[in-house]
Amino acid sequence: MNKLISTLSVLAVFSTPTFAAQLTFSGADHCAEDAQKHATAAKTLIQSQGALAALEVMATEDVGAVEEGYFHFNPTFERTKRYFNCSIPLTENMGDIELGVYGIVNGLNNAFGGCSIARMRKVNDGGMDKWFRFDSGEGFDWISLQDSNIQGDQFINYKTQISNNYEADSTLELKCRTTWEAGSVALGQITLTY
Repeated sequence: MNKLISTLSVLAVFSTPTFAAQLTFSGADHCAEDAQKHATAAKTLIQSQGALAALEVMATEDVGAVEEGYFHFNPTFERTKRYFNCSIPLTENMGDIELGVYGIVNGLNNAFGGCSIARMRKVNDGGMDKWFRFDSGEGFDWISLQDSNIQGDQFINYKTQISNNYEADSTLELKCRTTWEAGSVALGQITLTY
């Protein structure tokens, strides 16, 4: 009888579900175009088209936060030089993390455009705090996530594992761009499960 109770106790311990915490961040609140790259691209556009024509182009392009929590990115000039960044706070109680990126793509041409993933961490360096970037080696191309047989808006998702090593003063950074000739991306949600 004691052997049966011991066996049931061991089974009960190993069959107990493990609950993971999940945090969700909207693209509209945590993503923005790289301001320096936008300023450089705008300067080039003004020099090539004149101030008034350039302002009209900039006022009508589809870049920025939109309804339902999406960050939409479909630049109409200098596409290959413009990026957007997403910054997600990490905490000291996060070790291994499953990262999920969810969005919508439309009309992408068959060219490079996607996101690279890194971690930024504040480090005391000789009595001063400095932010250091640690590339994760992770990332994706938008076209590898889409189905080329589907026309119009298409929901996509990407999941990968990263580690925060239970370190405080860290952020997860995504640096993203769309394809060079045509196509829009809208980043909706970023999830962290740990």
